[in-house]
Amino acid sequence: MTKRKQDILREATRLFAESGFEGVSVAQIAKAAEVSQGAVFRHFPTKETLLRRIFQEVRESFLEEIERDFAFSAKESGREMVLRLALFLCRFYEKREVEFEFIHRNNPYRMPEVGEPCREEIGRIQEKMSELLHIGLSLGVRDGSIREMDVERGAILILGGIGGTVRQRLFMDFHLQDLEADLIAFMDHALRP
Repeated sequence: MTKRKQDILREATRLFAESGFEGVSVAQIAKAAEVSQGAVFRHFPTKETLLRRIFQEVRESFLEEIERDFAFSAKESGREMVLRLALFLCRFYEKREVEFEFIHRNNPYRMPEVGEPCREEIGRIQEKMSELLHIGLSLGVRDGSIREMDVERGAILILGGIGGTVRQRLFMDFHLQDLEADLIAFMDHALRP
């Protein structure tokens, strides 16, 4: 990807996170990226195409990072694996704070004209997180480090706890890292037998 295209994506993401998709014009994106409107349209034929590409970039970076940086270890209990995964997810959110503010402000479920492709991108992230949590929770229930539970519901609650905390960033002045230790301790307490 060219530097110009990266600049356009970065600035569009930032502006959409601050003002929402509908609140940002292509002219504003071009000015922030220090390119012409024509350059924006050369890389992204429509503003909707740009929006879809941002969702795709977030999904690709998540899947690349989780494949590269996270693996279950036979030396850990299931609970330790789940907590390490939760910490990994928190840190991914922290590194991508602007992108996740963008996602929460530009909810693809409220945008019918571009929603379906964007929902699919977010769905792929959700599926991967759920898959890994199911594995860790199942192992933990089996090895006795996690209380008996429906692992499907457990995965939903863990993802909800992390995602809900991230969403609060839109309304309160804090960063996830400010609450990370408390969130992990809360999850640890909830999982123990």
